[in-house]
Amino acid sequence: MCSILGVLGKTVAPEALQACFARTTSRGPDMSRFVEIPCGYLGFQRLSIMGLDERGMQPFCLDGDYVVCNGELYGFRPLREWLKEKYAFASESDCEILLPLYREYGLEMFRALDAEFALVLYDARKNRLIAARDPIGIRPLYYGYDAAGAIVFASEPKNLVGLCGKIMPFPPGHYYRDGKLVCYRDITA
Repeated sequence: MCSILGVLGKTVAPEALQACFARTTSRGPDMSRFVEIPCGYLGFQRLSIMGLDERGMQPFCLDGDYVVCNGELYGFRPLREWLKEKYAFASESDCEILLPLYREYGLEMFRALDAEFALVLYDARKNRLIAARDPIGIRPLYYGYDAAGAIVFASEPKNLVGLCGKIMPFPPGHYYRDGKLVCYRDITA
């Protein structure tokens, strides 16, 4: 499994964030990337499974939007073929279709995904972070708030130790946007 990190805010030094993120290098031993975005930071540690060359490394970027995803998107090839009419793809990674899907469907894309995933997406047009987790909660995602109140998302609680006072599991079937957790699919209902 890969490891992801998303931080909304720049109240913690990037070096401190990278040290916390390095605690899960074993989840993504093949390659690591940490990038600054206008409203914070994104990190990705890669375990190469699909799109094995460097072009499959995340974060993926599309016109200033970014995404990091620990996931597997089932049946992505027909979607990718359809999206190729409007978007160019650099890799064979299934997760590269996420930003074009977001452009096409917005937050409704989460309802349509046949996938197991945890992701953090940066929307450049609205300068905001969106985080989401699959409805079953197969892929782990946790969150907390730093001392200044900035939200931080990570694949494992140990990434948040020392950054956040309280660490909480991100609820399955939810997305985070503009300070709120929103249920997009409740499989218990």
